[in-house]
Amino acid sequence: MTEIQKHRADEMTPVERKKAIEEGKSYDRVPCVPFMGELKGVLSGISVWDLSHDPEKMAEAEIIPFNRYGYDRMDIGPNSRGITEALGGKVIYPEKGVPYMDAPLIQDYVRLESIEPVDARTNARIGDFARTAQILADKALRIVPVEMSIGGPLTIASNLRGVERLLRDLRKCPDDALRLIRLVADSERSCIDLAAQYGMGIAMADPVANPALIGPKMYERFVYPFTKELTDYAYEKTGKKVSLHMCGQTEQIWDYFKKYELNEVSLDNIVDLEKAAQELGPYIPIAGNVDPVEIILNGTREEITQAVTSCISAGLKSRKGYVLASGCDIPETTRPEQIDSFMEAARAYFCRKEAR
Repeated sequence: MTEIQKHRADEMTPVERKKAIEEGKSYDRVPCVPFMGELKGVLSGISVWDLSHDPEKMAEAEIIPFNRYGYDRMDIGPNSRGITEALGGKVIYPEKGVPYMDAPLIQDYVRLESIEPVDARTNARIGDFARTAQILADKALRIVPVEMSIGGPLTIASNLRGVERLLRDLRKCPDDALRLIRLVADSERSCIDLAAQYGMGIAMADPVANPALIGPKMYERFVYPFTKELTDYAYEKTGKKVSLHMCGQTEQIWDYFKKYELNEVSLDNIVDLEKAAQELGPYIPIAGNVDPVEIILNGTREEITQAVTSCISAGLKSRKGYVLASGCDIPETTRPEQIDSFMEAARAYFCRKEAR
């Protein structure tokens, strides 16, 4: 197993940096979290299947990229796909690319009568991620925070039912949809208990909950109560606030974000980061939002530097704090040198800021 190392260009480890920021002390650079997704497997020489199933290789896929780039957080599954599988759903793992859902499990809501919430202590699929958590708790937590990603309730429900069917159900049979979402949320609570056991925080991403798909009124009924419950529960159980990512334009639901117990809310690259810093920043830390495709995948070194500088300049106006991040997962076809440029631009910006 590869040993974890502090990045040679940094004065602090991510754990030291986070502690200094929380205590209002000086720190060496702005925190950075490029969302690596399946790119971690590519960089580590690990197959798409093993990246989600082999505990030792999953841990390697966290440590190897971290040692190269020195970013500020690791994250492991189960993610929305792992919890979908733990509940009986099926995921297709291609030889290359991003895994995707097979045919939906819930063809009829009668099926719910035979499905129990996931017990993360005994579920074999979740056990893969528990073993990864144990490895990283032993090897990584002293240097870098690790979060267990649990997806989002509406997105996992859509994996089990199918997105189009679930969106229709929210209107046609809302009580059935709520039963399914309750099943998912209870499963996520059990995964939060598991994260707490290993000293890890929680990350959530709920792309199907975007208001462009369901609208703010449906968000209030079908998403907000469950997300509020889970973020409160995670903070109570782990002692750490949740890192939430939301895809798309989310301005219509920002008032709900303010009510969650959040370590940060990560915003899509289509969001005006300066406006978010002004309107969300007094309440919660924000993260974002360099374009993962146009800039990180396809941009020149100069374009990456310009985008990083622009995001940091806007994000640091957030009173509650800021983390530089990509606007969503970075494509797995991205050249490794592009992430080098992203991190180097972040380090250079903070050096310039300190020098003034």
